[in-house]
Amino acid sequence: MNVSKVIRQAIAKKPQGAVFSCADFSATGTRAAVDQALCRLVKAGEIVRVARGLFAVAGQAVNAQTVACALAQKTGERVVMDPHTVSGDVMVVPTSGLSRRVKSAEHTLQFQRMSPKKIQLGATTEGRALLALWMRGHKHLTTVEIQQATKDWAQGTVNAYAHLIPAWLLDAVQRANAPRKSARIGLSGAYDWSNPQIKDEVLIAKVLETHKFEDVTRLCLYYGVPKVRRVFRRRALEPVTRACVSRMLANISKGLRASAEVAHG
Repeated sequence: MNVSKVIRQAIAKKPQGAVFSCADFSATGTRAAVDQALCRLVKAGEIVRVARGLFAVAGQAVNAQTVACALAQKTGERVVMDPHTVSGDVMVVPTSGLSRRVKSAEHTLQFQRMSPKKIQLGATTEGRALLALWMRGHKHLTTVEIQQATKDWAQGTVNAYAHLIPAWLLDAVQRANAPRKSARIGLSGAYDWSNPQIKDEVLIAKVLETHKFEDVTRLCLYYGVPKVRRVFRRRALEPVTRACVSRMLANISKGLRASAEVAHG
């Protein structure tokens, strides 16, 4: 059986959209014979060149990830298996190899040399999400972007990647996903729904303005009556609200003192 026929049969067994090179058929014949056979198949329109030394079946769609993986296998470098578009048809491929631009049939692949940690991140779905956030940069990254990228993660997932990402990114992800203060305190409403990083004094003031007894009580238990009183004294409240909150704080203080006496009784 001649080399071309053997190669045709081997190609027919490959999955849809697969990319192959001369090395895949090294057992078929000499390098020269394989090169000639592939050239004849290209001229016959049976296969097409998708990049230098790489081929695919004519008419089959080949994505950038497949081309990037084939090039990496050919050179022995490690790449992130999820190329992303930067502009037009330019796909950025983080790599452990040299930075260079490779033109394929449908895409331009910009191989970008990165650190081993970034390449290691690219091995998992969560890691790739963190890498994308890292690439956004400290100055441009927003809480909304972090929450969208990590919203389905189990609690503590980011800690498994703490050794691979910078401290600022770890802190940003943890802050973005931290339970809201209103939930930690046990308040009846999400007083901080529009601001997950709300300051303690602002949260206390919002609760005092609403003056629900159960929520004011929880504030006192969480922050202590003295701190709540300090915010209360500085806050401009309606006379009726101020009188109501004043009575609440007096009753809560009395109740806490009574409980302490019983506990030490």
